Amino acid sequence: MPPLALRELQERFWDALARAPGAFAPETVAPALLAAIEPSPTLDPAGRLAIYADAYFWRIREALREDYPCVAAVLGDAAFDGLVRAYLARHPSAHPSLRHVGERLAEFVAARWAGAAPPFLADLARLEWARVEVFDAPDAEPLSAATLRRVAPEAWARLRFAPVPACEVVTAAWPVHALWAGARDVGPAPTVVRVWRQGWAVYHAPMDAPEAAAFARVRAGAPFGAVCEIFADRPPESAAAEAGALLARWLADELLVLAP
Repeated sequence: MPPLALRELQERFWDALARAPGAFAPETVAPALLAAIEPSPTLDPAGRLAIYADAYFWRIREALREDYPCVAAVLGDAAFDGLVRAYLARHPSAHPSLRHVGERLAEFVAARWAGAAPPFLADLARLEWARVEVFDAPDAEPLSAATLRRVAPEAWARLRFAPVPACEVVTAAWPVHALWAGARDVGPAPTVVRVWRQGWAVYHAPMDAPEAAAFARVRAGAPFGAVCEIFADRPPESAAAEAGALLARWLADELLVLAP
């Protein structure tokens, strides 16, 4: 049997690792690949290859468990391993860094996984991935109350804010913040959660309907006057107080920058 060219050797090696994650089967390995592997004093070529195949699965499994600890806890070890096997078979690692390997897990759970899972699992996965994204997002100098105090009153309605890069919004059919905290006796309920980072810590909190609507306008680039219109059904003094309190909360959480 002629030796494999380097490119073909690499392709067949990768196929042997990724074809059936966590379930290496020597009989499925190309004979030419086995012929290219020298046996060791204690292992034949298939045994040596199995070490790499097992390591591929278990290392990624641990990386996914770190990114999705609540999903793993809800499923338990056996079901989580089954999820990881099915996910990697559909979406094998495609980046040199394992940081990206879990980016499609929530989508996979929602649309393609045939395993038994609670109906909230995809939403919970979305929240956990948003926390990963926020942790790695670029830094930005957040807007301060001191800066806003220097804005002329007549300019306030035209001010445009934007979320800092380390901020995500998760829209879910379940109260994922409660599920993340360990609650299990909850039913479906439309929920909007903002996720953000302050320093090295990642936080998340549910938003009520007015805050969610107002923050959506901020993210869309609307001027502050349009954001305040969310409270137009209140008496003027109450509307101003609620809009001011909401802005103060966002500033305290370091969520905003001034948009250009």
